[in-house]
Amino acid sequence: MTNIDNTPIENTTSANNILPQFVDQLRHLHGIIVQNTYVKDTAKHLNRIIQDANNQTMILIVGKERVGKTTLVNGLLGREILSVDDQHPTSVNTFIRYGVQEEIKAYFLDGVVAVFDLSKLELLTTGDTFASQILREHLDYLEVYLKNDLLKSVTIIDSVSLEAGGGEMAYFSEALMNRVDEIFWVLRAGSMAMDAELLLIETLKNKGVEPLCVINGIDDEEHAAVFMDSEQQRIGHLMSDFIGISARSALAAKQTDNHELWEKSQYDQLIAHIHRVAENSDKKTYAILIRFLQWLERFRFELTVIPQRDPFQSAVENIEKYAGDTQYEYSRYQRDLAIVQEYEQEYEQVANTFKQVQTLYQLLQTIAQHDYLHDTKVEKFTEIAVHYQQMLREYRNMHSEYLREYERLDAQHKKIHGKGLMKAIFGQHTQNEFFKERVQKLNEQQEVCIAQFAKVQHAEASMLQAIQDTQPYLIDLVRERMSRIEQKVQKLNQQRAKDKRQLKRYAEKLNEFSCLIEAQGYIKEHLQPFLMNEQIPLKPKDIAMLEETVQAILAIDLSNNGLLARSQMNNKMESIAIPFDVQEKYPLEMLDLREEDVKSNDIPEIPKKLVVQYEE
Repeated sequence: MTNIDNTPIENTTSANNILPQFVDQLRHLHGIIVQNTYVKDTAKHLNRIIQDANNQTMILIVGKERVGKTTLVNGLLGREILSVDDQHPTSVNTFIRYGVQEEIKAYFLDGVVAVFDLSKLELLTTGDTFASQILREHLDYLEVYLKNDLLKSVTIIDSVSLEAGGGEMAYFSEALMNRVDEIFWVLRAGSMAMDAELLLIETLKNKGVEPLCVINGIDDEEHAAVFMDSEQQRIGHLMSDFIGISARSALAAKQTDNHELWEKSQYDQLIAHIHRVAENSDKKTYAILIRFLQWLERFRFELTVIPQRDPFQSAVENIEKYAGDTQYEYSRYQRDLAIVQEYEQEYEQVANTFKQVQTLYQLLQTIAQHDYLHDTKVEKFTEIAVHYQQMLREYRNMHSEYLREYERLDAQHKKIHGKGLMKAIFGQHTQNEFFKERVQKLNEQQEVCIAQFAKVQHAEASMLQAIQDTQPYLIDLVRERMSRIEQKVQKLNQQRAKDKRQLKRYAEKLNEFSCLIEAQGYIKEHLQPFLMNEQIPLKPKDIAMLEETVQAILAIDLSNNGLLARSQMNNKMESIAIPFDVQEKYPLEMLDLREEDVKSNDIPEIPKKLVVQYEE
């Protein structure tokens, strides 16, 4: 690797490449320390810094319960993606990112990552079923990928609600707050920030962090403007700015394309602020540098305690606890089992997609209800089938209209002539000209029925040909969906097996604390000179903190602390795959609609032409 001391300044710290080059340095450092399990949490925090430096701007939505955080996010997305439930508030931090493939990635505390369809979001966030409770007990956080233009520049985090903590201070994850580029502190109009919130906001202020105060519900509170002025006077010194919005109006405006309602929601101000934050690269660079200085202090503490403990015994103890604790293994297995059970339920539903389909109408309803049956070919078939039904309806309406006119005229004719219209010859009467004219109109309607009946036959032929071609294709789409579900279970079992293999490798590498000595050298020879460069945007107090922390790290002697022992994992370390025997249990219900199943068998016959003669 290039020695930074011999690299010209203009090639290392230009305004455009400070952050990318710094990230390269951090990646190298992470690659060194990640080999040691003793500092795996610290390595995880470093990896988050690296990810956040590369990621889009992150905006954190914070606030107490029932202030409308989730509705605020839905308003930004223009869709009711996140579940809103007053009885069951959001219970897991949810990162909303841009993705062409809309899906959910669930990150569990033990490192397992499971992929779910978007329809499972309520289950993972607010659902109160037994399965959802088991899943959430082991969840770390969620990533929801949506195809939304706003998310191309920012990641939005819908957080769990603030909790009351000791000392009358509200509690929220400090680690998460440190990761984000901006914080939206949400209040509901008419409900002041409570004292516990203010203590937490003051703590952020002392760290140089000033949230944006977003006051939601301005459409619900009659005195919203007065309330905002009051809060600005009371807590304005703690906030960067104040914006009043109506999340509910914004969502409704997006759903109905109501521009006036959107303007009243004042979301344009909020979105403009988001774009300003996303474009402020200097602020992000400085924030990443400060987070790394804080990380260095954490790393120093980790290195300091290693000589004071028995690293070998600690590593063995942790591995034995992870591998030998029956209750832990059972709990983790139950979590994975709950995931597989959800997959099995989905598999059963997909296998039975066509179970109740016996008519063309039922097929069209089934296609409309299942996203995995939607593509260009199926949409073309749907158009043909709907056209056939439309032609049929129009013919029935024409036929009914003809019958009504015929029956009305026939009744009048019987009253005057004593005979219906279908008799051949009738006597003289002053109304005969009237009847001749009406019979002529009926015959004109009969000709329209004939023309429409021809359209029905043509549409029916097209529909019968289309359904013959489409049925096998629909079956293939269902098989593909079932296969994808099986692949998800396979990946989950592969992840379980991977976890077991990793644990064995950890047990075999207990002597690799020497990598931390390598990290000490890398910090001294590469990172410190890079950060001490005058073009790095650090303040004098930051430079002083850097020098003090690096000197403390270098003063720690780890040369005599290498571990030589190796541990063998017991039989409980063997990977146990969760069975997914669904193919015989839920055989695919085939789709086999015949001609008589899909075409209408009760099409009214074409009315006969009327030939009525009167005596002269």
